[in-house]
Amino acid sequence: MVNLERLGRIPDNGSFFYFRGCFINNVYPGIEFATRFVLEKLGVNFVVSDDQTCCGTPEFSSLNADTVLTSVVGRNTSIISEKTPFVLTDCNGCYSSFYMAEALMEDAKIKAQTERILKKIGRKFEEVEVIHIADFFYKNMGGILEKTTMTLGGMKLAVHYGCHYSHVDGEKGLDSIENPSFIEEMIEKLGGKSVEYTEKILCCGFGGIQQTVHKKISYATTQKKLDSLSEAEAEAVVVICPYCLNVLDKYQGNLLDVEMLDKPILVIHLSQLLALIMGAEPEKLGFQMHRIPVENIISRLTPKESRTKK
Repeated sequence: MVNLERLGRIPDNGSFFYFRGCFINNVYPGIEFATRFVLEKLGVNFVVSDDQTCCGTPEFSSLNADTVLTSVVGRNTSIISEKTPFVLTDCNGCYSSFYMAEALMEDAKIKAQTERILKKIGRKFEEVEVIHIADFFYKNMGGILEKTTMTLGGMKLAVHYGCHYSHVDGEKGLDSIENPSFIEEMIEKLGGKSVEYTEKILCCGFGGIQQTVHKKISYATTQKKLDSLSEAEAEAVVVICPYCLNVLDKYQGNLLDVEMLDKPILVIHLSQLLALIMGAEPEKLGFQMHRIPVENIISRLTPKESRTKK
């Protein structure tokens, strides 16, 4: 069930800082284009800054030092707070980095060390409100429905929320950790059919650096996830994280290369899906970076007018 208190804290208007994740910039720039496209269609006022850096998660995972994360996030919050207290991100890693750093700063020792580090560069850890783009799009579902030119044409879509999104829980989370469903609600309103599957909350298999240090476990997890999606007869899986997209999409691509996969499942980021049905040109959404072609999604879209006539 959607957390109405959390939903109410997402501003209806005002200025937002769009935090651009480095993985999206370098691997899936089409997601950034899609997010910008939807925000602009909705008339959302947002700003960006070339002064922002990586969120800090890769460095934190590699070096395992709390002050690495708090210092990197703190530098970013200092830059963000100069423009607005509200942050939008379309990456689960970036989303969790901000909240993890905020939690770490409750430790007096870590806070003192972080403040000393940031003071040397004239910065200070500031409090900001970080909003995942999926939450923001849900809050603005009315506006999205008004701006869509296509429907999902009854397509069977499953959803993968991802660990780094779901683990931001309590009052900061929008939905249940055990069984979130707000994106499924969005899919139904957009003319699709949401598909439930047994391994819905299972990790994609990436697990931070697990795909590097524990490959067998990581790949087995990904395979289990895909088997569950296949058993549920999902035509595609909607993700809200570029890392999850990369793992689920690339793994299937590798299997196709060695002829070990007959029927791949398309993987698409929520921003890309919404941009598509709101009129964005498919060639601008970066689908050429996907291993599994998404033409079947595009071909299944139904113009609003023809659906209304039926």
